[in-house]
Amino acid sequence: MAYSNDFRLKVLKAVDGGESEAAVARRFDIGVRTVRRLKQRRRLTGDVSADKTGPKGPTRLTPGDDALLIEQVRLKPGITAKELQPMLDTAVTISTICRRLITLGLSLKKSR
Repeated sequence: MAYSNDFRLKVLKAVDGGESEAAVARRFDIGVRTVRRLKQRRRLTGDVSADKTGPKGPTRLTPGDDALLIEQVRLKPGITAKELQPMLDTAVTISTICRRLITLGLSLKKSR
């Protein structure tokens, strides 16, 4: 669960005020480990805000993979992401393929 920055700052203020980690955890109904992680995050980064959700880095799909996806969907409009997966140079999940197809403006919906 991602806590608000305001809540995180209140927890840290309580710890900075001299309360023990266990007491702060009980008071705010969170785990002691959460209190420790907040302290550690502030110490290492100077910030207490939550990380961005979703993929953390750049995609592993290349422009060559994009060209292959476009070509295969054009040749076989009914192809599935699972069928496209082994054709790619890089090992990626099916959800990555689906997200890339959406980015490329392609659809895998079969026409009837």
